[in-house]
Amino acid sequence: MANIDLSGTLDLSGMLDLTGESGGKVTVNGVEALVEQAQGQAPPFIFPPPPASPIDAGPTAKVIVSLNKTVTAANKAIVTQGIAMQGSTPTWPGMVMRGSGTVTVNQIPINVQGEQAQIFPSGGSAIFNQSGQ
Repeated sequence: MANIDLSGTLDLSGMLDLTGESGGKVTVNGVEALVEQAQGQAPPFIFPPPPASPIDAGPTAKVIVSLNKTVTAANKAIVTQGIAMQGSTPTWPGMVMRGSGTVTVNQIPINVQGEQAQIFPSGGSAIFNQSGQ
């Protein structure tokens, strides 16, 4: 299994599908790049407050849409910021924060494992530990 590792200062653009050899993954400086459907965890959002039952206190967060749709990893859009949803049934919206690296798509850094989304209603941070690749 051979990964494609992107590193240094690199700006990708245009329609591009990156696919590692024999099921390899796309990495940025050795860390897996997030793609749509990447998954992570956030603090549970308890709303409404007790004694009522919460609407959806599930801690799972997923990236549902990337701002980038041109560069993909095995036909899944690579995340360069985007929209996330939290909950057992995706209920609470959030925004994937700007990546911190130097590998970009149309001048927006690629998000990698360990980066975050801000969940709007709770103000909590989701941390993505599964790339979705």
